[in-house]
Amino acid sequence: MPSQNEFTKRVAYIDFKEAKLTEGFKICDSTYMVDYYNYSRGDSVSRTTTYIKGKNGLRKEVLSKYENRNYSDSGYLNYRFIVNCKGEAGAYVIHQNDLDLKPKTFNTDLTQQLFEITTSLKKWQPNYMRGKNRDSYMYISYKIENGEITEILP
Repeated sequence: MPSQNEFTKRVAYIDFKEAKLTEGFKICDSTYMVDYYNYSRGDSVSRTTTYIKGKNGLRKEVLSKYENRNYSDSGYLNYRFIVNCKGEAGAYVIHQNDLDLKPKTFNTDLTQQLFEITTSLKKWQPNYMRGKNRDSYMYISYKIENGEITEILP
């Protein structure tokens, strides 16, 4: 677990004390954490962090599990987390915004349902750069319009 002073200046920093699903979750290198999109230019085996089934596979999996239970919410539900060097995900943080990116609170059941779906995505390809797998910050952002998922980012 990172110390209090590590990564505190990074925008992507996730505080283990405030994150969900941290028990038993371990990062591989508390001194070096990259963003999911980082890679080494010129390194033929470098890769970014991705869901093992790709973006389309992630989308199909999420949409096959999601059920609009008469939600009327609109906005962005963002789940930030860490994918460690072993491809395991943990340390989740939830951010909720309206469509103008101002903070808002979504229906609790909707937030929980998407949290459960997001945390059920277990097969991640870890970031690989400079000769080894790396821990990385990752996120999934759901654009919701009238309770329907209209976009999944990144």
